[in-house]
Amino acid sequence: MAADADAGIEVDALPVDLLLVGLLGLWHLAAAQGYIGQLSVQAVLGLAAVLIAPGYALVSLLFPRRASEAGLFEDRGGRISPGERLVLSVGVSICLVPLVGLGLVLLSYGATTGLFQFSIGATTVLLTVAGAARRLRVPPAERFSPLRWVTSARFRASLRPSGGVGALHVLLVLGLLVSGTGIGYAAMTAERGEQFTEFGLMAESDDGELVASEYPSQVPLGSSATVQVTIGNHEGQDMDYTVVVIAQRIENGTVLSTARLDRFDARVAAGETLTRPHEMTPSLVGENVRVSYLLYRGEAPAGANPRPANAYRRTHIWVDVTNS
Repeated sequence: MAADADAGIEVDALPVDLLLVGLLGLWHLAAAQGYIGQLSVQAVLGLAAVLIAPGYALVSLLFPRRASEAGLFEDRGGRISPGERLVLSVGVSICLVPLVGLGLVLLSYGATTGLFQFSIGATTVLLTVAGAARRLRVPPAERFSPLRWVTSARFRASLRPSGGVGALHVLLVLGLLVSGTGIGYAAMTAERGEQFTEFGLMAESDDGELVASEYPSQVPLGSSATVQVTIGNHEGQDMDYTVVVIAQRIENGTVLSTARLDRFDARVAAGETLTRPHEMTPSLVGENVRVSYLLYRGEAPAGANPRPANAYRRTHIWVDVTNS
């Protein structure tokens, strides 16, 4: 009988709740990657995956034991009641999810919707694995088990907080303060929006307007054609740029020869766009000569030939260079 009782305890103590949370996290990962189509319960699963699952996994990692009768400030040995566990899971999720997005921003990955959702799912799965591993190290008789809680005579009594409501409030307030402080720091120190530089070429139309077309298509050797170089600074600070102009003769995707045509510097204030004319004078004869404009932040790389592969931004046009 004792052996049967021990076996019953082992079965009841299995982390069924963490298995369900882990499966929800895996579903979130698959949905974020587009591997799962639209489901009728998509909204419900999505809310649970964001507002409950991450916090529940972290709470399970912190509190692997079943409820305790200890008082507010007594050593409860990692024990909270099921009611506290559920409430705390929502509060921790509200704190944890914004911090995941903040981490993506500070790590310069960008908080795109797909990456953000993927990160939440990955966080849930990792915390679930860690929580299950810690709970399984606890003796079965002391281990928190939702099955044991539901089937026990203390089902109704355990819904009431076990003397730790004040401590629960303290944890929630601290979590919200940490989350709010992190978000405020990001708002004050991180640049709003993506940081980038616009770079392009324009030509003057017959009406005298600048358009992104009507580029010169044929230039006699020794002659020049004018294009307008535009640099838009959205980096959040004043920037110094270097523009290098090269011509390349290409055949079947292979660069046969390269010639440097020009190089000039430009300083652009934050939020401003510079437009300046450039006299393009190709020095390679042939059809479909690629004239590339290469933009570098600061100086062009020393000790390396400027080429499209090492430019910060690049653009090009094709011209036919004739001998006459």
